[in-house]
This record gives sequence, C-alpha cells and structure tokens, in this order.
Amino acid sequence: MTIIASHRASGGISRAGRPRGDVLATMMGLTVCLLPFLVPAGPGNTALADVGMTLCIGLALLWSVREHLPVKVPYLLGVAGLVLGGAFAAYIAQAPVGVGLVLAQDLLLLAWGAALALGRHNPAIVSAVTRAWCRTAPVYSGVMAAAYLLGINALSGVSAKDGVRASYTFGDPNLAGNYLVVSLFVMAACKCPRSPGVRRIAYILVVTAIGFTGSNGAMLTLLVGLVLTVAVTRYRRSGPVAGLSTLAVSMLLAGLVFTFVMPRVDLGQVREAAAGSVPLLRDSFGRSASSTSERATIVHEGTRLYFQGDVTGYGPARTKATLAANQAPYVKEAHNDYLATLLERGLIGALGLLALGLAIGVRCFRLVIGTLPDAYAALVPRPWLLAVIGPVMATAAGFYEVLHFRHLWTWLGLVAALVLVLQDQQKKRVS
Repeated sequence: MTIIASHRASGGISRAGRPRGDVLATMMGLTVCLLPFLVPAGPGNTALADVGMTLCIGLALLWSVREHLPVKVPYLLGVAGLVLGGAFAAYIAQAPVGVGLVLAQDLLLLAWGAALALGRHNPAIVSAVTRAWCRTAPVYSGVMAAAYLLGINALSGVSAKDGVRASYTFGDPNLAGNYLVVSLFVMAACKCPRSPGVRRIAYILVVTAIGFTGSNGAMLTLLVGLVLTVAVTRYRRSGPVAGLSTLAVSMLLAGLVFTFVMPRVDLGQVREAAAGSVPLLRDSFGRSASSTSERATIVHEGTRLYFQGDVTGYGPARTKATLAANQAPYVKEAHNDYLATLLERGLIGALGLLALGLAIGVRCFRLVIGTLPDAYAALVPRPWLLAVIGPVMATAAGFYEVLHFRHLWTWLGLVAALVLVLQDQQKKRVS
C-alpha cells in the first residue's frame, strides 16, 4: 500500500549530486550486523537489533518526508490480519495486557520491512544491507565455530538444556541454524564475498556453524533450499521446461526414497547408534524420534484445543497458558506458525497469514522471472536465489514459529525493495 505520493528527483540522487539516505543506509547495515546478537536479551526479549531497527524506522520516515518519497508498506494486508486477529482474540479471551507486546513486535517488524523497501529509491540501502549480511554471517560463523571447538561456552551457547548443541548468541540452536541457512542463500544470491575462493571458504564456515547447532530442522531446510536452487538456476539458464523437470525429478527421487528406501531402514537402530556415538549426533539426530513424537503430541493437543474453542482464538502467545488452564497432558508452545496462528489469532489471523504467504509468494515469483536494472543487478547478481528462501522459511514454519524472526523480516524488506525496483523499471518502459 502506498502511503504518500509526489516523488521529487528520480534515481535516489539529491540536488547536490550525492546519494540521498546514506546515513539511513549505514544505520541499516549496522543493524543487520546486530541480527545474530540476541543474548543477553533485554525486557520482553528485546535486543540491540531492535534499537537499530527503531532508529532506522525513524530515519526512514524523516528521509521520506523530506524528499517527498512514495512510501510503500509491503505485506500490510497480511500483517493487518494477524494483528487484528490477535487483538480481537485477546479482547474476547480477556488475555493479559502483556500480549500487546507481541502485537507491537508485529508492527515493529512490518515497519522495519517498509523502511528496507525504501531501497527502491537508493541502491546504497540494498548495498549496505546485503554487504553487511554477507560479511557478518561468515565472520560470525568462524568465530562461533572456533569458540565451540575451544569449549568457550559463553560464546558457543552450549548449555545443559540442549546438550552439546550450539545456540551461539541466539539463545536457541534452531533459531541459530535458521539464520545461518538463510545467510547461505543471501550470500549465494549476492555472490558475496566477491572472490570465488573466499566465498567458498565463507560457505564452509557457515555450513560448519550450522552443523554445530545440531538442528535437524536447519539441515532439512538447507536440503530443500539446495534442491530449489538447482531448479530455479536451471530455469534461468535453460527455460521453464528445464526448471520444472529438475524439480519434478527431485520430487520423484524424494518420493522413491520415502516409499522404497526408508521402510527398509531401521531408523530406531540408526538413532540408537547415533545416540551412543558422537555427542553432537546424540543430541541432534539421536533425539529426532523423541522430537518428532513431541511435535506430533503438540499438534494433536493444539488441534484438540482449537476445536474445543471457537474461531476467535485465545490471544497471542497464549497457547501454553491455555493448554495449562485446560489441564492438557502436554503443555508446550505450538512450535508451528500455522497451528499457532489458528489457536492464538483465530480465523482472522489465519486469513492474514494466508494473505502474507500469498504476498511473499508473488514477490518471490517476480524475482525468479525478473531482471534487475544494472545498479541493482551488480549488488544482487542472482536475485532468484533470494526467492528460494521463501519455501525454506515456509518449511521452517512447520516446526518453528518464525514470524518474529528478525532475519526473516530483513529478507522480506530486501525482497520488497527489489520487486519494487522491477515494477518501477516496467513502468518506465511502458511510459
């Protein structure tokens, strides 16, 4: 949705001949560098990145007003549905005032995405965000992997709660793994670091750091992303037939494995072997059976709770408390965005999530088929690989609650900026 109109001077260059919004671009780059540092957390699980986001939003507003820029708020319809559904559910269920913090987080992340979308007016914003991300992720991974190997638990985030799995400065191994998986595809899309040799080393560092998290979900989404990377790359190089055939063959192979190979493999024995061998395998793959059972129980309890209630929902972040109040045998958060949205934000929220998913899907499709203008193509040479992150996060949402992941909304803002650039380019051609 466009908020204000008239745009004075095009191309993001001021009358003095200097790029506008450079202070904003620098601040956004610094904020992206802070994304992995969530521990120690502040009040309400806030982090330094939230301070940076707030400052960026303020600077973006000042810049857009000063330059009379048209401000687009991508994903507004979907987030509005999520917020309205959550607010209505909280009101009906008389939820504690504290749930308002969850709705405030929704709005903060939406505004952060809108601020990033201003990159359509100034390539310096896209440059600062992508370079900061692509440089921070491998350096962070190298430092954290070294800390893990050296047994520096204060940095590696290893604790008794997660066994020998590393959570780094995220506070959760799965969150850490998801950030690193997304970072891999951002690096591949931007071909950054620029040197192929250095980039390969960076990939190795990030993959190593993912391995130390012991996150089965991260490994699954990495596999999904790699398959889609091959498919969309084939599409870009050889056309839709090649891309679709690659995807179809991959799905067929996966189906054959699950149909004919997996039934003949004694997973229990494999898990027992993993549990009794390397500690990291024990705490990751070795616990996959119990983890799968727990998630199945959570889905069962959540589904039963939903049908016991009505379509309004129980209020944001209220799944665990509601299960406890109903004396459910297994009291946990939903760990699933689809189920959590239905339970906590009701039918209105579910429609909002559907609208958000459609908005993301359309933008990803445009990145796959579109060609960026030179100024942006130099920064993101392979934008179709950014689109791969969409299905990766959709898969992750089946076993995490990803909607409040800061790196998700950073990616969404970057995608929105590039798609708006494509739209602006198309309008210029038509006119």
